[in-house]
Amino acid sequence: MTKIAHSVLLNAPVEDVFKYASDWKKWEEWFEGVSKFEPTTDLPHGNGARYKYEAKVMKTTAIIETEIFDFKENVGWKGKATKGMEHGTFWNFEDLGNNTTKFTYGLEYKLPIPFIGNWIDSKWVRPQWDKIIQNSLQNISKILNQ
Repeated sequence: MTKIAHSVLLNAPVEDVFKYASDWKKWEEWFEGVSKFEPTTDLPHGNGARYKYEAKVMKTTAIIETEIFDFKENVGWKGKATKGMEHGTFWNFEDLGNNTTKFTYGLEYKLPIPFIGNWIDSKWVRPQWDKIIQNSLQNISKILNQ
């Protein structure tokens, strides 16, 4: 299982960061490589909400659905794929005081390729995900640190 997590410090109160980052309508603005978000449940936010979207990695586009759980306002949540590529995510928001928030995004996945999956992951897939996550966190930083 590959686990990746990156953080960014944002010059905004945790409530503002959480409000922006938890709004699925805003994800295309800052999260690199994802598009066409739409809720697939009547819940637009919080535990049990599900979102269908397209994710582009290594020049391949996959349709994915993710369900939100362990949702805590201004603290974070976890997501688990219900359709598409198997993966899990976590979104953590830490109030550091003085209108500063540490936002951490994490991803867990396993390539379903016998024998050479770990090699492919370390050589191509993980570096691509590292770049996507880091760029996405830089994007949200540019938006919220204006």
